[in-house]
Amino acid sequence: MQTDYRALTIDELSRDGLFRQWVILRDPTAEQFWENWVAANPDKREKIQVARAFLEALEEQDSAVSGETLQGIVDHVVRQRPARTVSLWRKTTFRVAASILLLVSFAYFGVRFFKNSDQQVISRLRQINPALVDNAQKMTNTSATPQRITLEDGSIVDLYPNSTIRYPAHFQGDSREIYLQGKAFFTIARNPKKPFWVYTSTVSTQVLGTSFMVSAIEGASQAKVEVKSGRVSVYRLTDVETARKSKQKERPGVILTANQQVSYATLEGHLVKSVVAQPTALTMVEPNAFKFENTPIAEVFTQLEATYGLNVVFDRLTMDNCYMTADLSGESLFSQLKLICTVTRSSYEIVDGQIVIHSVGCQ
Repeated sequence: MQTDYRALTIDELSRDGLFRQWVILRDPTAEQFWENWVAANPDKREKIQVARAFLEALEEQDSAVSGETLQGIVDHVVRQRPARTVSLWRKTTFRVAASILLLVSFAYFGVRFFKNSDQQVISRLRQINPALVDNAQKMTNTSATPQRITLEDGSIVDLYPNSTIRYPAHFQGDSREIYLQGKAFFTIARNPKKPFWVYTSTVSTQVLGTSFMVSAIEGASQAKVEVKSGRVSVYRLTDVETARKSKQKERPGVILTANQQVSYATLEGHLVKSVVAQPTALTMVEPNAFKFENTPIAEVFTQLEATYGLNVVFDRLTMDNCYMTADLSGESLFSQLKLICTVTRSSYEIVDGQIVIHSVGCQ
């Protein structure tokens, strides 16, 4: 029977095998499950975050509560704990003690986590731009649908549920800067003299004028930036902070164009560039653009590049005798690639936001 995670109490969630597999063992399959689950159940995100923070704190074995104090609390809870609740873990004395310790520690670490998290956000914002704290606007979307916010420069922010942005009442200086917690889609008014920066707890995105999505949900294993149009530069926040302190103009980052994305893995600490899950055409596609009749494969790839704005890398000499006769109209990019590779005895992979074709040639 499938577990109803929405109905689980904090105690039950903390003991769940799949949850512990994600937090403690860092299992990729479990991680993907919980990311999808939180995305589908945003109202339960807070409970998941606290449970995760607690388990990670235990793994680090770094508690500010002294052994004597903690033991005293546990002894008190043992005296007050209803017998029917303890009976759930009745098999061994150790499990009963572990269950009680779990509940006591959960409450402590949960409070400490949120308190420290908020303090860290304020401290970081002051380092980025004091205007993001002093007299700044703060908008939180508590509804179930995206909320549209129009900034003073004409830029538009579609703020997703359970997400928050902070921004100055007036953009001053030589840049426009905001801070995002959660997920939002941005349509930025172009201003080459005043770049637009979107900061999160892990990554920074710089643009002049474009549209893109930023997803930086607190507690998630990764942050992601997806570009719909234009070009953006994405950096690790720590690299931006270091460059500003040392007044360096160079900083390691990733440049994205339309239909590309970058993910920042929290544990690994690096940026990974790839292609968005569902690439869209950048311009209106002509009715017969993807109808090919004995067409050289190089021309087919040129059409893909023009439509989606993504580079297609292949060995022209190896595929010189490859031709395409097929109607690929109405198919997604990845379906088109699959059909092309089937006909030409090839395969493809996504490398650094590009489509790389591997082929043995066509005879």
